[in-house]
Amino acid sequence: MAFRLEREKTRTAPYILIDEENRYIRFEGESYLEDIISFFMEINDWLRKYLSSDFQELTFDFALRYFNSSTTKQVYNMLRLMDARAAGKKVVVNWIVFDEKDDMLIECGEDFQEEMENLEFNIIIQVNE
Repeated sequence: MAFRLEREKTRTAPYILIDEENRYIRFEGESYLEDIISFFMEINDWLRKYLSSDFQELTFDFALRYFNSSTTKQVYNMLRLMDARAAGKKVVVNWIVFDEKDDMLIECGEDFQEEMENLEFNIIIQVNE
């Protein structure tokens, strides 16, 4: 049975969807949790297991509007793990920005994009009208 995790967003935690059957991850909202390690434990455990399997593809839609430095570290570690296992596979990261003037979020995505060698890393400006 394929793994599925869905967590509704709270004031300090993002919406999370992991849908292994569809090879898809989505983070959306804001993330500035007190105990980020516990929050990400199940996500990271699944990701390590999935990336150690004979997977062929994975899409990660990253649509956080705000996140703190602890979240940044967790996301960076996830991206590095994906990048390390992505050679010869289709691993797509869509870094979704909702405000074209959000230079910090755009620059963070660009910095991560430069670090990754094996990911298809797309920075998408998605302005809601």
